Amino acid sequence: MRPVYLVEGVRTGIAKSGKRSWFTNVRADDLAAMVLNEVLERAEVTGKKREQVDDVILGGTYLQKEMGSNIGRMAAVMAGLPYRVGGCTVDRLCGSGLQSIAFGISSIAMGWNDMVIAGGVQHMTHIPMFTGVDPNPRLDEFCDPKMVRMGYTAEMVARKFNISREKQDQMAVESHAKAHRATEEGLFKGEILPIEAEVPLKEGGTKKMVVDRDQGIRPGTTMESLAQLEPVFMDDDKATVTAGNSSQTNDAAAAVLIVSEDKLKELGLKPKMKLVGYKVVGVDPALMGIGPAAAIPKVLQQAGMTVDQIDLWEINEAFASQALYCAEELGIRNHPLLNPRGSGIALGHPLGCTGARIATTIMHAMPDYNAKYAVESMCIGHGQGAAAIWEWVG
Repeated sequence: MRPVYLVEGVRTGIAKSGKRSWFTNVRADDLAAMVLNEVLERAEVTGKKREQVDDVILGGTYLQKEMGSNIGRMAAVMAGLPYRVGGCTVDRLCGSGLQSIAFGISSIAMGWNDMVIAGGVQHMTHIPMFTGVDPNPRLDEFCDPKMVRMGYTAEMVARKFNISREKQDQMAVESHAKAHRATEEGLFKGEILPIEAEVPLKEGGTKKMVVDRDQGIRPGTTMESLAQLEPVFMDDDKATVTAGNSSQTNDAAAAVLIVSEDKLKELGLKPKMKLVGYKVVGVDPALMGIGPAAAIPKVLQQAGMTVDQIDLWEINEAFASQALYCAEELGIRNHPLLNPRGSGIALGHPLGCTGARIATTIMHAMPDYNAKYAVESMCIGHGQGAAAIWEWVG
């Protein structure tokens, strides 16, 4: 197979979904089109060079309304790419953004394409979680039917593996502190595309604001403030999962530019990182959150690598209970570069975008930490886990 490289990556700020989302008045397809254009601009693929893009692959889920009608294709058209450039949309729930990147890399490695833009987008303000979902009434013949609610699976992981409320809240405090510190130090500036938006005001009306940071980070988060929150997914005396130790729902988009080695040389582009291995596995749907602990050993084996060879770890915090279990199971809970800039609890989890967002963050973070290898992983709704190993080549 042909060598393939990631040249550039960019994302929007991550807005917190709801009536006061910074992106309430920006559509998902507009967000996607903006990052498609920006990733080409930053890679200096401009003018006639844009005509050499072969395909656009975007991750997303709950594909209805503005997220429907193949948003991957619509965003490509709205970005002003030539009509001949194709576009498609991929839904692997929380792993959609990463899966889109993997598909783009695969198509180039096989010689079918030379330059692909891949990424993800989600607008959970306009299309809330579970919109249009109609679980089959026969699910109980195959699995625990309550697994369709991700919060329930987080509770199941906490109970099965004795992940205490205190441990979960501690991870949440750490996530917000890391994300706030990274924001204050300007560590996200290189990856975020500033976007001017009409932002809702608490007292009514809107104001123009340049969205160049993430909305959900709460720097004042403490163990004491989190302890006041009630569990939200179950209400018995064993319940430990709260809004404070869970990821947020969000609005955001991200994209990366993927290029063959030959096209790199032809256009004079500089590579930044490449994919060493990628693996998706299935797990018990009721224990959805353990996915990374199952996928990461598989991708390490695939690559002929071991845990101690990985310099930087990004395991999405869908819930603190599952992220903690995975980190402890892998023996990396105290690794100095485990989610060093925060993760889903603080930054948010815009489902279809998250995998592309993490890849973009890794791309910008690896040189800062002198990291050679990084792992990206996430649990995936309905009982899956995905993991990728990235190598810095810049």
